[in-house]
Amino acid sequence: MIDNWHSYSGNMHIHTRYSDGEKLHAAIAQDAISAGLDFIIITDHNVYVTGVEGYYRNERGRVLLLTGEEVHNVRRQPQASHFLAYGASKELAAYAPNPQTLIDETLGAGGLGFLAHPHEEELTVINSPDLGWHDWDIEGFSGLEIWNYMSGFKNVVARRLADLRWKNKLITRLVALRMTLHPERHLDGPEPSTVAAWDNFLAEGKRIVAIGNSDAHGTPMRFGPMRREIYPYEFLFRAVNTHVLLREPLNGEVERDRRLLLRAIGRGNCWVGYDMAEPTCDFRFTVQGATNGIMGDEMPFGMGATLQVRAPVRCRIRIIRHGKVMAEVERESNLTYIPDGPGAYRVECLLPYEGRERGWIYSNPIYLR
Repeated sequence: MIDNWHSYSGNMHIHTRYSDGEKLHAAIAQDAISAGLDFIIITDHNVYVTGVEGYYRNERGRVLLLTGEEVHNVRRQPQASHFLAYGASKELAAYAPNPQTLIDETLGAGGLGFLAHPHEEELTVINSPDLGWHDWDIEGFSGLEIWNYMSGFKNVVARRLADLRWKNKLITRLVALRMTLHPERHLDGPEPSTVAAWDNFLAEGKRIVAIGNSDAHGTPMRFGPMRREIYPYEFLFRAVNTHVLLREPLNGEVERDRRLLLRAIGRGNCWVGYDMAEPTCDFRFTVQGATNGIMGDEMPFGMGATLQVRAPVRCRIRIIRHGKVMAEVERESNLTYIPDGPGAYRVECLLPYEGRERGWIYSNPIYLR
């Protein structure tokens, strides 16, 4: 597998003090550098912050900070259907009451639009409602945030509490506290309902890009006399990220590098990686045939087209088409598969971590038409 691509890791769902986060842009950029990220996109709630984009540097490296927006209707109760807008370079909050108009305005401004944490549970112990996506009669959005670290953990806690045999306020809070202190022991992968929805869209012939993010706020939590920032920005930046492949390296020119990254994300030349379990930057998913391509690319289906997967370490590798496993190996770092028909082929890699097998890598599809 010849590799002429440049891999960059980033996180694209982050909040500052301009909405409900705890830090400002420069401090968050320092955390991103410490975590080894190459780029971040700040997405404050219903506010597009200008004048902060650019490269931030220290003695350990640099990170490209871009701004987007997380848009939702503040007059709606609960305030569900959150929308991540990237690259539109304008304020979009006024369009929040109509999700289709919001999508159209985002795309019309040259941006990308993703449905944030589409499937979410209510978590009554912290008075957090279901803030998933509730408006599915839409079209034209760029993709789905299939793995949101904070929303995914919220779902895990909600289901665990619902399964408690004995329920009272004290037990519920103690179980939630114990889980909160060690989230890595409880998260197994993206929200299954969101992955299933993604597969359904792909089976319908739609191009839907998958991304994964932190939803970082840096908010301190209080449990009686305890007050602790349990999910610092740097911690979350070492967990679920989106990894992007570029033909050309980032060279430090902000507008050029911004354009390259957003174009690759829009095409799906990227994957979701749970880097806390094991770094995923060396993952590759390619197709060889009459022409060659990578995840996100589309090419005619023909005899001889070969899909190849290279994982950074030995793991369980699956090639999936429209929700069905087409090929699978265990404890291997490579998988080669010759598809028998057209479709959207994607990869999942699972890896033992914290005592059991967890979701690790989720590629965007290669589209064979």
